Amino acid sequence: MILGQTGLLDAPSEQAVASLLILLGYLLVSGAIYAVGELIKRRLADESTEALQTLAGMVAAIVAGAALVDVWNQTDAVVMALENIRPSVDALVRGLIALLAVGVTYTLTRITKRFVQVSEDRDAISRHQREILHHVVQIALFVPAFLFVLGLFKVGAGNVLLSASVLGVVFGFAARQTLGAVLAGFVLLFSRPFELGDWVEIADHEGVVTDITIVNTEVRTFDDELVLLPNDEITQRAVINRTKSDRLRVQVDVGVDYGTDVENAMSVAAEAMAEVDVVESQPNPDVVVESFGDSAVVLTIRFYITNPSIRRKWDAQNAVMERVKTAFEREGITIPFPQRVLSGRERAGGLAVRDVEAGSNDPERTTEQMTTDGGDEDE
Repeated sequence: MILGQTGLLDAPSEQAVASLLILLGYLLVSGAIYAVGELIKRRLADESTEALQTLAGMVAAIVAGAALVDVWNQTDAVVMALENIRPSVDALVRGLIALLAVGVTYTLTRITKRFVQVSEDRDAISRHQREILHHVVQIALFVPAFLFVLGLFKVGAGNVLLSASVLGVVFGFAARQTLGAVLAGFVLLFSRPFELGDWVEIADHEGVVTDITIVNTEVRTFDDELVLLPNDEITQRAVINRTKSDRLRVQVDVGVDYGTDVENAMSVAAEAMAEVDVVESQPNPDVVVESFGDSAVVLTIRFYITNPSIRRKWDAQNAVMERVKTAFEREGITIPFPQRVLSGRERAGGLAVRDVEAGSNDPERTTEQMTTDGGDEDE
């Protein structure tokens, strides 16, 4: 029974109430589809579940739309709109075939992606090689499908290329950044400056590569922040890959007092560093004098670790610093804190300092007077 034509919902208020009920029903059905989809994911793959959810959502939307058209008596308007399109049977069949071809091609890409994932689980190929293979398969499948669709509608590939060249001039400037990112994405995929799971430093961002697409690269920092870097910017910057090699050199600076026997301090630090298990014996760890600081002689402790990761670096660095500090304390080697020496020019009568602790009635005394009285010039 068609409600609009029988007059049961001729009043605008009744039509409005019916429309609200239809929209409410559609929202409830959509929520139910989402909830059921979460249960189905436990049995089926995520791709299959999403496809079923999309199909069910489309059916629910079509039913709700047909109900709204019927309630508001808009059937004639819809029929008129369809007549303006005037699709011929031949064009409709070709469109369905083209849609079927695209659907089959997309399904094949999902199947090949699943096959590549299974190969990765068996250690047949790496994650980076999986990304390259997936994109190559996509191109190899969609290009023939595109040419097939053109042939259905009797459109020559040469005409398409000519149109594409003309449109490329028009839209090239507007889309040059996106196209540059796409081309750079393929450059990164094939040149392999880094792979998925590598520890890299790009510009001011340091972290682990979690995804590489043809547009951008995803890096998760050690603060658990997700950074998306455009591929065209990556190709223009220096990339430091700390996972590319099997080992990594770690440096730790430590200061010793100027009155310390530097050679003995270096020997003590080297012996303490050799006691740490994560420190590799080859190449030999060493200690060098880095610089003369304001308050200390700065020594640089250098050692290597294997299979580098940020966790192994932190663990090794903490272990070495703790062991060196303990050894210095045992040998009586002082790690000084920053110091400053206050002095005044004799021509100006010295540096005026208020003597609060002495309780002197004289509010100001020169540094020469303080030195005479046994005052300390060091702060």
